[in-house]
Amino acid sequence: MNSETGGKVIKCRAAICWAPTKPLTVEEIEVEPPRAGEVRIKVIANSICHSDVFVYDGQLSGTMIATKYPCILGHEATGLVESVGDGVTSVAPGDYVITMFNASCQECVFCKNPKTNLCVARPIDEVIMADGTSRFKFNGQTIYYFGGISSLSEYTVISEFKMAKINPNARMDRVCIFACGFPTGYGSVAKIAQAEPDSSVAIWGLGTLGLLAVCAARKCKAKTIIGIVRNERKIELAKKMGCTHFVNTVKCKEESKTVADAIKELTGGIGVDYAIECVGNAACVREALESTAPWGTTVVAGICSANDKLEINPNQLLSGKKLTGTFFGGYKSKQSIPQMIDDYVDGKLDIEALFTGSVQLNEVDAAFQLLKQGKALRTVIVF
Repeated sequence: MNSETGGKVIKCRAAICWAPTKPLTVEEIEVEPPRAGEVRIKVIANSICHSDVFVYDGQLSGTMIATKYPCILGHEATGLVESVGDGVTSVAPGDYVITMFNASCQECVFCKNPKTNLCVARPIDEVIMADGTSRFKFNGQTIYYFGGISSLSEYTVISEFKMAKINPNARMDRVCIFACGFPTGYGSVAKIAQAEPDSSVAIWGLGTLGLLAVCAARKCKAKTIIGIVRNERKIELAKKMGCTHFVNTVKCKEESKTVADAIKELTGGIGVDYAIECVGNAACVREALESTAPWGTTVVAGICSANDKLEINPNQLLSGKKLTGTFFGGYKSKQSIPQMIDDYVDGKLDIEALFTGSVQLNEVDAAFQLLKQGKALRTVIVF
């Protein structure tokens, strides 16, 4: 425990999201010491994820990820353990850690079941801690959590189950992406679809998740990797990362044909083996399902808004088509993420192209706007 701050309230800066669509403001807040089973972290770096933007815009209300305002966003972070609460055994002060909104207690019925990576000990949608309170205050007002992490703050307090100790030699302003984006995008192909050599994969959305799905498809030695795009400026990077073909949705409309038609033209009239939806849009999910071969699998990796409804003809599934989803790429977080980071340190994973800049905390709202406008992939807030 840090002898100067351990057991004491810390005053620090944090970016507060006051209400949907309102600008984030950086304020001085109070962060309480960790209680039993909790850890207080000094945040080093936080990469901004589209899930943060969805909360910023109020689009996640009513989904599996609850929101309550005012809150502190951020969930892709690395940091240094400042102090620990009673009963914490997996980390100690001075350890480098990564946050994980997908908890892993390693003891509950879910954690012991190989068919899921969810955990019942700590929910995904935490807006308060297990005792029903928050560790954040601003002028006496409660500030709520996002996903039980809230790492757009110089200090945060989170459950021991929502973090993992990591390699101290890792570049902390890069490996923060392993807290969410990397496992979600990469795992959609490598773990959930389990694409084989010479298979065909189509990917909707070539943002961070989609590009990581492209990387996984290439790693799996897929022969045909099709990127579905609206914005052609995304093509160059996607091609470098492994895409072999592209379907432009705008051109499809101009030519009065569906995306499924265009994909079947590229696959001998059959459709792809695997369709990966990384946009978070029900229309794209339907499009993906219609673009697969009779034996194909569609994986939903993007989070849709609460009002989005999927309408399909169930008869499509009679041929053996599969429609499934993935949360966190299907990986059990505490067991998998430290190993991924070790692989990155060993040069086995290249993620540099996914980072489009780094800024200080006082520039956080501008960084959100860039992501909303499609002008950035991962921007890192460096503390």
